[in-house]
Amino acid sequence: MPRRPRPKHALPSPVQRPHLLAGESLLPPPRQERSRRKREALLDATLATFAERGYEASTIDEIGRRAGVAVGGFYLHFRSKRQALLVLMDRLLGELDGLAPALEADLQGTVVALVRDALRLDMAYLGAYRAWREAVLRDDELALLHASIDAWTTGRLATWLELIRAAPNARRELEPAVLARVLNALFWRFTELRMGEQAATLDAVTALVIHAIFADERSPAEPGAVDFR
Repeated sequence: MPRRPRPKHALPSPVQRPHLLAGESLLPPPRQERSRRKREALLDATLATFAERGYEASTIDEIGRRAGVAVGGFYLHFRSKRQALLVLMDRLLGELDGLAPALEADLQGTVVALVRDALRLDMAYLGAYRAWREAVLRDDELALLHASIDAWTTGRLATWLELIRAAPNARRELEPAVLARVLNALFWRFTELRMGEQAATLDAVTALVIHAIFADERSPAEPGAVDFR
């Protein structure tokens, strides 16, 4: 599973991050290293199976075979396929929460790095989000959680864009709330792209975001220093 250290500075958000496992009857975390490895193998297998087959077509039997774990072993760690999906999505939100460094002098460079890191992380969780989109259509509780995720990610983007709007080379016509909704939808859509499209997607989306935020004074490939004081 992709993991990143949390930065020292996090972006403030008007909306609290949804904790998808609140209220879930989770099994106790394994204490032995061997059991922890099996749990991680099951999550990796769940992610891969969801990416290939979607939520409904994925079975616990197939997930277990892919992980090299008996079907009964799955239930030693997760009560259901739905709960494994919640664990994966909660991890994704936790890692997204750690992707917002403090804005620095080289503001354009900071934006480039943040956009590319966010897209790479989204793509790493392709299977989880594909399954999530399918599951929320039939599960009212997940649909409510999905709405809270959307509000959180959009709110973070709007706060970030509001801060950036004060930069000297930010577009004067920038509307943080509107652009936040557009970027939020765009980023989630790219979560579903296959890894073979990753390089081109990173380049295209980075260029698009930079153009949307900053006046075209320099190439996104060579961001210059911006005095943000």
